[in-house]
Amino acid sequence: MYDAPLVEMPPRPPVRQVLRELANPATAKGAIAVVGGLLIVVLPGISLTVVEYAFGIALVLSGSYDAWYGLSGRSQRTSGSRTLALLRGLAGILVGLLVLLTPKSTLDTVVVLAGIYLLIRGVIYLVGSAFAQSRPQRLHRLTAGFAASAFGVLSMAVPTSVVEGVVVTAAVVAIVVGGVVLAYGVRAAGPEAASFDVPDATIPAILWDWVNENDVGSERRESLSDTLYFDGADVRGKLTAWWVMLLLSVAIATFAVLQDSTAVVIGAMLIAPLMTPILGLAGAVVNGWRHRAGSSALLVAMGVAAAIALAYLLASWVPQLVAFDANSQISSRTSPTFIDMLIAIAAGAAGAFATVNSRVASSIAGVAIAVALVPPLSVVGVALESERWSDALGAFVLFMTNFVSIVLAAAAVFVLTGFAEASRLRTNGRQILSTLAPFGALAMVILVPLVFTAEGILADSSRSRTAQAEVQSWLEGVDRVQVDRVSVDEDEVYVALSGSQRPPSPSVLQQQLSDALGGPVSLVLEYTPTQRFDVNESGEVSREGG
Repeated sequence: MYDAPLVEMPPRPPVRQVLRELANPATAKGAIAVVGGLLIVVLPGISLTVVEYAFGIALVLSGSYDAWYGLSGRSQRTSGSRTLALLRGLAGILVGLLVLLTPKSTLDTVVVLAGIYLLIRGVIYLVGSAFAQSRPQRLHRLTAGFAASAFGVLSMAVPTSVVEGVVVTAAVVAIVVGGVVLAYGVRAAGPEAASFDVPDATIPAILWDWVNENDVGSERRESLSDTLYFDGADVRGKLTAWWVMLLLSVAIATFAVLQDSTAVVIGAMLIAPLMTPILGLAGAVVNGWRHRAGSSALLVAMGVAAAIALAYLLASWVPQLVAFDANSQISSRTSPTFIDMLIAIAAGAAGAFATVNSRVASSIAGVAIAVALVPPLSVVGVALESERWSDALGAFVLFMTNFVSIVLAAAAVFVLTGFAEASRLRTNGRQILSTLAPFGALAMVILVPLVFTAEGILADSSRSRTAQAEVQSWLEGVDRVQVDRVSVDEDEVYVALSGSQRPPSPSVLQQQLSDALGGPVSLVLEYTPTQRFDVNESGEVSREGG
Protein backbone atom coordinates (compact mmCIF):
# COMPACT_ATOMS: atom_id res chain seq x y z
CA MET A 1 0.00 0.00 0.00
CA TYR A 2 1.36 3.38 -1.02
CA ASP A 3 1.80 5.95 1.73
CA ALA A 4 1.68 9.60 0.68
CA PRO A 5 4.54 11.67 2.09
CA LEU A 6 3.59 13.90 5.00
CA VAL A 7 3.63 17.62 4.28
CA GLU A 8 5.37 19.49 6.98
CA MET A 9 3.38 22.56 8.09
CA PRO A 10 5.37 25.68 8.91
CA PRO A 11 5.62 26.26 12.61
CA ARG A 12 3.25 28.81 14.06
CA PRO A 13 4.84 31.86 15.63
CA PRO A 14 4.42 32.06 19.39
CA VAL A 15 1.51 34.11 20.73
CA ARG A 16 3.89 36.60 22.37
CA GLN A 17 5.56 37.27 19.01
CA VAL A 18 2.19 37.81 17.29
CA LEU A 19 1.08 40.23 19.98
CA ARG A 20 4.37 42.07 19.74
CA GLU A 21 3.98 42.41 15.97
CA LEU A 22 0.41 43.62 16.37
CA ALA A 23 1.50 46.21 18.94
CA ASN A 24 2.63 48.73 16.34
CA PRO A 25 1.74 52.41 16.03
CA ALA A 26 -0.80 51.70 13.26
CA THR A 27 -2.92 49.34 15.39
CA ALA A 28 -2.51 51.58 18.44
CA LYS A 29 -3.60 54.73 16.61
CA GLY A 30 -6.43 52.92 14.84
CA ALA A 31 -7.74 51.36 18.06
CA ILE A 32 -7.59 54.67 19.94
CA ALA A 33 -9.42 56.47 17.11
CA VAL A 34 -12.14 53.81 16.78
CA VAL A 35 -12.76 53.48 20.53
CA GLY A 36 -12.79 57.25 21.05
CA GLY A 37 -15.15 57.81 18.13
CA LEU A 38 -17.49 55.02 19.24
CA LEU A 39 -17.68 56.42 22.77
CA ILE A 40 -18.92 59.73 21.38
CA VAL A 41 -21.39 58.18 18.91
CA VAL A 42 -22.74 55.37 21.11
CA LEU A 43 -23.17 57.59 24.18
CA PRO A 44 -25.08 60.64 22.86
CA GLY A 45 -25.93 61.78 26.39
CA ILE A 46 -22.30 62.25 27.31
CA SER A 47 -21.49 65.87 28.12
CA LEU A 48 -19.31 67.98 25.88
CA THR A 49 -16.84 68.40 28.73
CA VAL A 50 -16.31 64.64 28.92
CA VAL A 51 -15.94 64.49 25.14
CA GLU A 52 -13.30 67.22 25.23
CA TYR A 53 -11.39 65.42 27.97
CA ALA A 54 -11.58 62.10 26.08
CA PHE A 55 -10.37 63.82 22.91
CA GLY A 56 -7.53 65.49 24.77
CA ILE A 57 -6.49 62.24 26.47
CA ALA A 58 -6.55 60.45 23.09
CA LEU A 59 -4.27 63.10 21.61
CA VAL A 60 -1.88 62.83 24.55
CA LEU A 61 -1.78 59.02 24.33
CA SER A 62 -1.28 59.00 20.57
CA GLY A 63 1.40 61.67 20.81
CA SER A 64 3.15 59.80 23.61
CA TYR A 65 3.23 56.65 21.49
CA ASP A 66 4.80 58.56 18.59
CA ALA A 67 7.30 60.23 20.88
CA TRP A 68 8.25 56.91 22.49
CA TYR A 69 8.95 55.33 19.09
CA GLY A 70 10.97 58.38 18.10
CA LEU A 71 13.11 58.18 21.24
CA SER A 72 13.39 54.39 21.56
CA GLY A 73 15.32 53.92 18.32
CA ARG A 74 13.28 50.83 17.38
CA SER A 75 12.54 52.30 13.96
CA GLN A 76 14.67 51.07 11.07
CA ARG A 77 14.45 54.41 9.32
CA THR A 78 16.93 57.28 9.43
CA SER A 79 17.44 59.61 12.34
CA GLY A 80 15.49 62.27 10.40
CA SER A 81 12.40 60.06 10.31
CA ARG A 82 12.72 59.39 14.03
CA THR A 83 13.00 63.12 14.61
CA LEU A 84 9.79 63.73 12.67
CA ALA A 85 8.03 61.03 14.71
CA LEU A 86 9.24 62.72 17.89
CA LEU A 87 8.02 66.13 16.68
CA ARG A 88 4.61 64.68 15.75
CA GLY A 89 4.38 63.13 19.19
CA LEU A 90 5.28 66.34 20.99
CA ALA A 91 2.76 68.29 18.88
CA GLY A 92 0.02 65.78 19.73
CA ILE A 93 0.84 65.99 23.45
CA LEU A 94 0.83 69.82 23.33
CA VAL A 95 -2.53 70.05 21.52
CA GLY A 96 -4.04 67.43 23.83
CA LEU A 97 -2.96 69.36 26.91
CA LEU A 98 -4.43 72.57 25.47
CA VAL A 99 -7.76 70.80 24.92
CA LEU A 100 -7.71 69.43 28.46
CA LEU A 101 -6.88 72.79 30.06
CA THR A 102 -9.25 75.03 28.04
CA PRO A 103 -12.45 75.95 29.96
CA LYS A 104 -15.74 75.48 28.09
CA SER A 105 -16.79 79.15 28.48
CA THR A 106 -13.49 80.23 26.95
CA LEU A 107 -14.02 77.74 24.15
CA ASP A 108 -17.41 79.25 23.26
CA THR A 109 -15.89 82.73 23.20
CA VAL A 110 -13.09 81.52 20.95
CA VAL A 111 -15.64 79.94 18.59
CA VAL A 112 -17.64 83.19 18.37
CA LEU A 113 -14.50 85.24 17.66
CA ALA A 114 -13.42 82.67 15.06
CA GLY A 115 -16.89 82.99 13.49
CA ILE A 116 -16.51 86.76 13.17
CA TYR A 117 -13.10 86.32 11.59
CA LEU A 118 -14.39 83.68 9.15
CA LEU A 119 -17.36 85.83 8.15
CA ILE A 120 -15.07 88.78 7.39
CA ARG A 121 -12.71 86.57 5.40
CA GLY A 122 -15.66 85.04 3.55
CA VAL A 123 -17.00 88.44 2.51
CA ILE A 124 -13.52 89.45 1.36
CA TYR A 125 -13.25 86.29 -0.74
CA LEU A 126 -16.69 86.87 -2.30
CA VAL A 127 -15.86 90.48 -3.17
CA GLY A 128 -12.45 89.47 -4.46
CA SER A 129 -13.95 86.87 -6.80
CA ALA A 130 -15.31 89.69 -8.96
CA PHE A 131 -11.75 90.87 -9.61
CA ALA A 132 -10.24 87.45 -10.26
CA GLN A 133 -8.30 87.23 -13.50
CA SER A 134 -9.01 83.57 -14.34
CA ARG A 135 -11.99 81.27 -14.07
CA PRO A 136 -10.32 78.72 -11.70
CA GLN A 137 -9.25 81.55 -9.40
CA ARG A 138 -12.78 82.99 -9.43
CA LEU A 139 -14.28 79.57 -8.61
CA HIS A 140 -11.77 79.07 -5.80
CA ARG A 141 -12.60 82.43 -4.20
CA LEU A 142 -16.36 81.88 -4.52
CA THR A 143 -16.08 78.45 -2.94
CA ALA A 144 -13.89 79.69 -0.09
CA GLY A 145 -16.13 82.73 0.41
CA PHE A 146 -19.38 80.76 0.68
CA ALA A 147 -17.85 78.13 2.96
CA ALA A 148 -16.16 80.64 5.28
CA SER A 149 -19.25 82.87 5.47
CA ALA A 150 -21.60 79.99 6.22
CA PHE A 151 -19.34 78.51 8.91
CA GLY A 152 -18.79 81.97 10.37
CA VAL A 153 -22.54 82.61 10.69
CA LEU A 154 -23.04 79.26 12.39
CA SER A 155 -20.11 79.84 14.77
CA MET A 156 -21.48 83.23 15.80
CA ALA A 157 -25.11 82.16 16.17
CA VAL A 158 -24.82 78.70 17.75
CA PRO A 159 -21.24 78.24 19.04
CA THR A 160 -22.13 75.28 21.28
CA SER A 161 -23.85 73.47 18.42
CA VAL A 162 -20.87 74.14 16.15
CA VAL A 163 -18.47 72.68 18.72
CA GLU A 164 -20.71 69.64 19.22
CA GLY A 165 -21.09 69.21 15.46
CA VAL A 166 -17.35 69.41 14.93
CA VAL A 167 -16.77 66.89 17.72
CA VAL A 168 -19.34 64.43 16.34
CA THR A 169 -18.03 64.85 12.78
CA ALA A 170 -14.51 64.26 14.04
CA ALA A 171 -15.78 61.16 15.86
CA VAL A 172 -17.27 59.70 12.68
CA VAL A 173 -14.12 60.50 10.70
CA ALA A 174 -12.06 58.96 13.50
CA ILE A 175 -14.09 55.74 13.33
CA VAL A 176 -13.72 55.44 9.55
CA VAL A 177 -10.05 56.43 9.35
CA GLY A 178 -9.22 54.54 12.53
CA GLY A 179 -10.83 51.40 11.14
CA VAL A 180 -8.73 51.65 8.00
CA VAL A 181 -5.53 52.28 9.99
CA LEU A 182 -6.34 49.44 12.39
CA ALA A 183 -6.95 47.01 9.52
CA TYR A 184 -3.70 48.15 7.93
CA GLY A 185 -1.76 47.55 11.14
CA VAL A 186 -3.20 44.03 11.48
CA ARG A 187 -2.37 43.27 7.85
CA ALA A 188 1.15 44.65 8.22
CA ALA A 189 1.77 42.28 11.14
CA GLY A 190 0.85 39.26 9.01
CA PRO A 191 2.64 37.46 6.18
CA GLU A 192 1.87 40.25 3.70
CA ALA A 193 3.77 43.06 5.36
CA ALA A 194 3.65 46.61 4.10
CA SER A 195 6.34 47.92 1.84
CA PHE A 196 7.53 50.54 4.33
CA ASP A 197 8.35 50.70 8.02
CA VAL A 198 5.17 50.67 10.11
CA PRO A 199 6.50 52.71 13.04
CA ASP A 200 7.29 55.59 10.67
CA ALA A 201 4.13 55.25 8.55
CA THR A 202 1.97 58.34 8.85
CA ILE A 203 -1.82 58.15 8.57
CA PRO A 204 -1.82 59.76 5.07
CA ALA A 205 0.78 57.19 3.92
CA ILE A 206 -1.31 54.36 5.34
CA LEU A 207 -4.43 55.66 3.58
CA TRP A 208 -2.53 55.94 0.29
CA ASP A 209 -1.34 52.37 0.63
CA TRP A 210 -4.88 51.25 1.45
CA VAL A 211 -6.26 52.90 -1.70
CA ASN A 212 -3.52 51.32 -3.83
CA GLU A 213 -4.13 47.85 -2.40
CA ASN A 214 -7.92 48.05 -2.90
CA ASP A 215 -7.87 49.33 -6.48
CA VAL A 216 -10.61 47.46 -8.36
CA GLY A 217 -8.63 47.52 -11.61
CA SER A 218 -9.40 49.00 -15.02
CA GLU A 219 -11.62 46.12 -16.19
CA ARG A 220 -13.88 46.23 -13.11
CA ARG A 221 -13.90 50.04 -13.23
CA GLU A 222 -15.18 50.02 -16.81
CA SER A 223 -17.80 47.42 -15.91
CA LEU A 224 -19.08 49.63 -13.09
CA SER A 225 -18.99 52.66 -15.37
CA ASP A 226 -21.44 50.95 -17.71
CA THR A 227 -24.01 50.97 -14.90
CA LEU A 228 -23.41 54.59 -13.89
CA TYR A 229 -22.97 56.46 -17.18
CA PHE A 230 -24.99 56.80 -20.35
CA ASP A 231 -22.28 56.25 -22.92
CA GLY A 232 -21.22 53.45 -25.21
CA ALA A 233 -23.09 51.82 -28.08
CA ASP A 234 -26.68 52.04 -26.77
CA VAL A 235 -26.73 55.59 -25.42
CA ARG A 236 -30.14 56.43 -26.90
CA GLY A 237 -31.76 53.33 -25.47
CA LYS A 238 -30.31 53.92 -21.99
CA LEU A 239 -31.44 57.55 -21.94
CA THR A 240 -34.92 56.67 -23.20
CA ALA A 241 -35.39 54.08 -20.46
CA TRP A 242 -34.07 56.49 -17.83
CA TRP A 243 -36.42 59.30 -18.84
CA VAL A 244 -39.44 56.99 -19.01
CA MET A 245 -38.79 55.63 -15.52
CA LEU A 246 -38.10 59.11 -14.12
CA LEU A 247 -41.33 60.62 -15.47
CA LEU A 248 -43.37 57.62 -14.34
CA SER A 249 -41.87 57.78 -10.85
CA VAL A 250 -42.60 61.51 -10.67
CA ALA A 251 -46.20 60.91 -11.74
CA ILE A 252 -46.64 58.18 -9.12
CA ALA A 253 -45.00 60.31 -6.44
CA THR A 254 -47.17 63.34 -7.29
CA PHE A 255 -50.39 61.32 -7.16
CA ALA A 256 -49.22 59.76 -3.88
CA VAL A 257 -48.50 63.19 -2.40
CA LEU A 258 -51.91 64.49 -3.45
CA GLN A 259 -53.56 61.38 -1.98
CA ASP A 260 -51.37 61.46 1.15
CA SER A 261 -50.36 57.82 0.64
CA THR A 262 -47.09 56.69 2.22
CA ALA A 263 -47.18 53.25 0.58
CA VAL A 264 -47.48 54.71 -2.93
CA VAL A 265 -44.68 57.21 -2.22
CA ILE A 266 -42.42 54.28 -1.31
CA GLY A 267 -43.34 52.64 -4.60
CA ALA A 268 -42.36 55.78 -6.50
CA MET A 269 -39.03 55.90 -4.66
CA LEU A 270 -38.35 52.28 -5.62
CA ILE A 271 -38.50 52.91 -9.36
CA ALA A 272 -37.00 56.42 -9.37
CA PRO A 273 -33.69 56.34 -11.33
CA LEU A 274 -32.32 59.68 -10.14
CA MET A 275 -29.81 58.02 -7.79
CA THR A 276 -27.79 56.64 -10.73
CA PRO A 277 -26.52 59.93 -12.26
CA ILE A 278 -25.86 61.37 -8.78
CA LEU A 279 -23.62 58.42 -7.91
CA GLY A 280 -22.13 58.72 -11.41
CA LEU A 281 -21.28 62.36 -10.71
CA ALA A 282 -19.45 61.37 -7.52
CA GLY A 283 -17.55 58.61 -9.33
CA ALA A 284 -16.59 60.90 -12.20
CA VAL A 285 -15.32 63.61 -9.86
CA VAL A 286 -12.96 61.32 -7.90
CA ASN A 287 -11.65 59.76 -11.13
CA GLY A 288 -11.11 63.09 -12.90
CA TRP A 289 -13.54 62.25 -15.73
CA ARG A 290 -14.63 65.76 -16.74
CA HIS A 291 -16.88 64.73 -19.61
CA ARG A 292 -18.74 62.15 -17.54
CA ALA A 293 -19.01 64.56 -14.59
CA GLY A 294 -20.50 67.23 -16.83
CA SER A 295 -22.92 64.77 -18.47
CA SER A 296 -24.08 63.43 -15.10
CA ALA A 297 -24.56 66.93 -13.65
CA LEU A 298 -26.50 68.04 -16.74
CA LEU A 299 -28.70 64.94 -16.59
CA VAL A 300 -29.47 65.58 -12.91
CA ALA A 301 -30.32 69.25 -13.61
CA MET A 302 -32.59 68.34 -16.55
CA GLY A 303 -34.26 65.61 -14.50
CA VAL A 304 -34.93 68.00 -11.62
CA ALA A 305 -36.46 70.60 -13.93
CA ALA A 306 -38.61 68.00 -15.70
CA ALA A 307 -39.78 66.50 -12.39
CA ILE A 308 -40.87 69.86 -10.98
CA ALA A 309 -42.63 70.82 -14.23
CA LEU A 310 -44.50 67.51 -14.46
CA ALA A 311 -45.56 67.67 -10.80
CA TYR A 312 -46.81 71.23 -11.36
CA LEU A 313 -48.90 70.17 -14.39
CA LEU A 314 -50.37 67.13 -12.63
CA ALA A 315 -51.23 69.17 -9.52
CA SER A 316 -53.04 71.76 -11.64
CA TRP A 317 -55.01 69.08 -13.49
CA VAL A 318 -55.82 66.56 -10.76
CA PRO A 319 -58.03 67.75 -7.88
CA GLN A 320 -56.34 67.52 -4.51
CA LEU A 321 -57.87 64.67 -2.54
CA VAL A 322 -56.50 65.90 0.80
CA ALA A 323 -56.35 69.43 2.16
CA PHE A 324 -52.87 70.89 1.74
CA ASP A 325 -52.39 71.80 5.40
CA ALA A 326 -53.42 68.33 6.57
CA ASN A 327 -51.25 66.44 4.06
CA SER A 328 -48.49 64.61 5.93
CA GLN A 329 -46.56 63.83 2.72
CA ILE A 330 -46.16 67.57 2.10
CA SER A 331 -45.61 68.79 5.66
CA SER A 332 -42.91 66.18 6.30
CA ARG A 333 -40.84 67.46 3.35
CA THR A 334 -41.08 71.23 3.71
CA SER A 335 -38.96 71.65 6.86
CA PRO A 336 -35.70 69.73 6.38
CA THR A 337 -33.44 69.29 9.39
CA PHE A 338 -29.88 68.24 10.12
CA ILE A 339 -31.17 64.68 10.57
CA ASP A 340 -32.17 64.64 6.89
CA MET A 341 -28.58 65.48 5.94
CA LEU A 342 -27.28 62.63 8.10
CA ILE A 343 -29.74 60.21 6.47
CA ALA A 344 -28.62 61.31 3.01
CA ILE A 345 -24.94 60.93 3.94
CA ALA A 346 -25.54 57.37 5.15
CA ALA A 347 -27.64 56.56 2.08
CA GLY A 348 -25.02 57.97 -0.28
CA ALA A 349 -22.30 55.90 1.38
CA ALA A 350 -24.48 52.78 1.23
CA GLY A 351 -25.35 53.40 -2.43
CA ALA A 352 -21.71 53.82 -3.41
CA PHE A 353 -20.66 50.72 -1.48
CA ALA A 354 -23.48 48.66 -3.00
CA THR A 355 -22.42 49.84 -6.47
CA VAL A 356 -18.80 48.72 -6.04
CA ASN A 357 -19.40 45.56 -4.01
CA SER A 358 -21.27 42.95 -6.05
CA ARG A 359 -22.19 41.01 -2.88
CA VAL A 360 -24.53 43.76 -1.70
CA ALA A 361 -25.61 45.18 -5.04
CA SER A 362 -29.14 43.87 -4.53
CA SER A 363 -29.62 46.27 -1.59
CA ILE A 364 -29.51 49.35 -3.83
CA ALA A 365 -33.34 49.36 -3.88
CA GLY A 366 -33.35 49.76 -0.11
CA VAL A 367 -30.99 52.72 -0.49
CA ALA A 368 -33.46 54.31 -2.91
CA ILE A 369 -36.18 54.05 -0.26
CA ALA A 370 -33.95 55.36 2.51
CA VAL A 371 -33.29 58.74 0.89
CA ALA A 372 -35.99 60.87 -0.72
CA LEU A 373 -35.06 62.28 -4.14
CA VAL A 374 -38.17 62.33 -6.33
CA PRO A 375 -40.89 62.99 -3.67
CA PRO A 376 -39.41 66.38 -2.62
CA LEU A 377 -39.41 67.46 -6.26
CA SER A 378 -43.06 66.44 -6.52
CA VAL A 379 -43.80 68.51 -3.42
CA VAL A 380 -42.01 71.48 -5.03
CA GLY A 381 -44.29 71.27 -8.06
CA VAL A 382 -47.44 70.83 -5.96
CA ALA A 383 -46.49 73.73 -3.68
CA LEU A 384 -45.70 76.01 -6.63
CA GLU A 385 -49.10 75.23 -8.16
CA SER A 386 -50.75 76.18 -4.84
CA GLU A 387 -48.57 79.35 -4.62
CA ARG A 388 -47.02 78.21 -1.35
CA TRP A 389 -43.58 79.62 -2.01
CA SER A 390 -42.03 78.89 1.41
CA ASP A 391 -43.13 75.24 1.26
CA ALA A 392 -41.72 74.90 -2.26
CA LEU A 393 -38.41 76.38 -1.09
CA GLY A 394 -38.30 74.02 1.90
CA ALA A 395 -38.89 70.95 -0.27
CA PHE A 396 -36.22 72.08 -2.74
CA VAL A 397 -33.75 72.63 0.11
CA LEU A 398 -34.47 69.04 1.19
CA PHE A 399 -33.65 67.76 -2.30
CA MET A 400 -30.45 69.83 -2.47
CA THR A 401 -29.49 68.53 0.98
CA ASN A 402 -29.87 64.96 -0.22
CA PHE A 403 -28.08 65.66 -3.51
CA VAL A 404 -25.00 67.30 -2.00
CA SER A 405 -24.76 64.81 0.87
CA ILE A 406 -24.96 61.83 -1.49
CA VAL A 407 -22.23 63.24 -3.76
CA LEU A 408 -19.81 63.91 -0.88
CA ALA A 409 -20.44 60.59 0.92
CA ALA A 410 -20.31 58.56 -2.28
CA ALA A 411 -17.05 60.26 -3.34
CA ALA A 412 -15.41 59.28 -0.03
CA VAL A 413 -16.63 55.66 -0.31
CA PHE A 414 -15.52 55.41 -3.96
CA VAL A 415 -12.01 56.43 -2.88
CA LEU A 416 -11.82 53.95 0.02
CA THR A 417 -13.26 51.03 -1.97
CA GLY A 418 -10.88 51.45 -4.90
CA PHE A 419 -13.27 52.68 -7.58
CA ALA A 420 -11.24 55.87 -7.76
CA GLU A 421 -8.01 55.19 -9.64
CA ALA A 422 -5.07 55.66 -7.26
CA SER A 423 -2.73 57.04 -9.93
CA ARG A 424 -5.27 59.73 -10.86
CA LEU A 425 -5.73 60.67 -7.22
CA ARG A 426 -1.99 61.11 -6.84
CA THR A 427 -1.40 63.06 -10.06
CA ASN A 428 -4.67 65.04 -10.18
CA GLY A 429 -5.32 65.37 -6.45
CA ARG A 430 -5.54 69.15 -6.44
CA GLN A 431 -7.84 69.20 -9.45
CA ILE A 432 -10.15 66.62 -7.87
CA LEU A 433 -10.24 68.54 -4.59
CA SER A 434 -11.02 71.77 -6.43
CA THR A 435 -13.91 69.98 -8.18
CA LEU A 436 -15.25 68.64 -4.88
CA ALA A 437 -14.78 71.98 -3.12
CA PRO A 438 -17.97 73.62 -4.53
CA PHE A 439 -20.02 70.70 -3.18
CA GLY A 440 -18.42 71.19 0.23
CA ALA A 441 -19.18 74.92 0.12
CA LEU A 442 -22.76 74.22 -0.97
CA ALA A 443 -23.09 71.76 1.91
CA MET A 444 -21.98 74.49 4.33
CA VAL A 445 -24.52 76.95 2.87
CA ILE A 446 -27.31 74.36 3.15
CA LEU A 447 -26.18 73.51 6.68
CA VAL A 448 -27.09 77.01 7.95
CA PRO A 449 -30.90 76.69 7.64
CA LEU A 450 -30.74 73.03 8.66
CA VAL A 451 -28.95 73.83 11.92
CA PHE A 452 -31.36 76.65 12.75
CA THR A 453 -34.34 74.40 11.99
CA ALA A 454 -32.87 71.69 14.20
CA GLU A 455 -32.27 74.27 16.94
CA GLY A 456 -35.93 75.31 16.70
CA ILE A 457 -37.15 71.72 16.85
CA LEU A 458 -34.95 70.97 19.86
CA ALA A 459 -36.12 74.17 21.58
CA ASP A 460 -39.80 73.32 20.95
CA SER A 461 -39.23 69.80 22.22
CA SER A 462 -37.53 71.13 25.35
CA ARG A 463 -40.39 73.59 26.02
CA SER A 464 -42.97 70.82 25.53
CA ARG A 465 -41.15 68.55 28.01
CA THR A 466 -40.97 71.42 30.52
CA ALA A 467 -44.69 72.13 30.15
CA GLN A 468 -45.50 68.43 30.52
CA ALA A 469 -43.53 68.28 33.78
CA GLU A 470 -45.29 71.36 35.15
CA VAL A 471 -48.72 69.91 34.35
CA GLN A 472 -47.81 66.68 36.15
CA SER A 473 -46.59 68.69 39.13
CA TRP A 474 -49.83 70.72 39.11
CA LEU A 475 -51.91 67.52 39.21
CA GLU A 476 -49.88 65.95 42.02
CA GLY A 477 -52.30 64.43 44.53
CA VAL A 478 -55.19 64.37 42.02
CA ASP A 479 -55.77 60.68 41.26
CA ARG A 480 -58.74 60.63 38.90
CA VAL A 481 -57.50 63.06 36.25
CA GLN A 482 -55.22 62.11 33.37
CA VAL A 483 -53.28 64.24 30.88
CA ASP A 484 -54.29 63.59 27.27
CA ARG A 485 -52.18 66.20 25.50
CA VAL A 486 -49.76 69.06 26.18
CA SER A 487 -48.44 71.28 23.39
CA VAL A 488 -46.62 74.62 23.26
CA ASP A 489 -47.13 77.06 20.38
CA GLU A 490 -45.00 80.18 20.85
CA ASP A 491 -46.60 81.94 23.87
CA GLU A 492 -49.62 79.64 24.23
CA VAL A 493 -49.83 76.31 26.05
CA TYR A 494 -52.63 73.88 25.25
CA VAL A 495 -53.55 71.23 27.84
CA ALA A 496 -56.24 68.55 27.41
CA LEU A 497 -57.40 66.65 30.50
CA SER A 498 -60.02 63.99 31.20
CA GLY A 499 -61.23 62.44 34.41
CA SER A 500 -63.87 62.25 37.09
CA GLN A 501 -62.30 64.61 39.66
CA ARG A 502 -62.20 68.37 39.52
CA PRO A 503 -58.67 69.62 38.64
CA PRO A 504 -56.88 72.36 40.61
CA SER A 505 -57.11 76.05 39.72
CA PRO A 506 -56.02 76.77 36.08
CA SER A 507 -54.55 80.13 37.15
CA VAL A 508 -52.05 78.29 39.34
CA LEU A 509 -50.96 76.19 36.35
CA GLN A 510 -50.68 79.30 34.17
CA GLN A 511 -48.34 80.91 36.70
CA GLN A 512 -46.24 77.73 36.99
CA LEU A 513 -45.90 77.53 33.21
CA SER A 514 -44.90 81.20 32.93
CA ASP A 515 -42.20 80.74 35.57
CA ALA A 516 -40.89 77.49 34.03
CA LEU A 517 -40.87 78.71 30.42
CA GLY A 518 -39.12 81.97 31.25
CA GLY A 519 -41.90 84.40 30.25
CA PRO A 520 -45.64 85.04 30.38
CA VAL A 521 -47.71 82.48 28.49
CA SER A 522 -51.44 82.02 27.98
CA LEU A 523 -53.15 78.75 28.86
CA VAL A 524 -55.90 76.92 26.99
CA LEU A 525 -57.27 74.14 29.20
CA GLU A 526 -59.83 71.60 27.99
CA TYR A 527 -61.31 69.26 30.59
CA THR A 528 -63.57 66.34 29.67
CA PRO A 529 -65.61 64.92 32.57
CA THR A 530 -65.79 61.15 32.77
CA GLN A 531 -68.80 59.28 34.17
CA ARG A 532 -68.37 55.89 35.78
CA PHE A 533 -71.17 53.44 36.65
CA ASP A 534 -70.62 50.51 39.04
CA VAL A 535 -73.34 47.81 39.14
CA ASN A 536 -73.00 45.22 41.93
CA GLU A 537 -74.39 41.66 42.00
CA SER A 538 -77.72 42.90 43.43
CA GLY A 539 -78.24 45.28 40.55
CA GLU A 540 -77.58 48.44 42.55
CA VAL A 541 -76.06 51.21 40.47
CA SER A 542 -73.58 53.78 41.79
CA ARG A 543 -72.24 56.66 39.69
CA GLU A 544 -69.00 58.59 40.01
CA GLY A 545 -68.11 61.80 38.15
CA GLY A 546 -70.17 63.82 35.69
